[in-house]
Amino acid sequence: MLPIVNGIKKEFQACLQVERVHISADTQWHDLIDPIGTPEFALVDSPGNVIYRWVGFTEREEFADVIHPLCGG
Repeated sequence: MLPIVNGIKKEFQACLQVERVHISADTQWHDLIDPIGTPEFALVDSPGNVIYRWVGFTEREEFADVIHPLCGG
């Protein structure tokens, strides 16, 4: 998953910030997304609302399909 995440991070660097959170970490991000599985990815807006969540192996296109419209693409 890391190559896919790195590619998404690079492609959308102008409109999103990527944070890596360990499922058992005691951090503000962990508290915010309240993970339910691994791997898990959450798209969070600037006020801190989870607007989309992916759980399990996810293809690059699944991320891009959601992120493109939000980034003006």
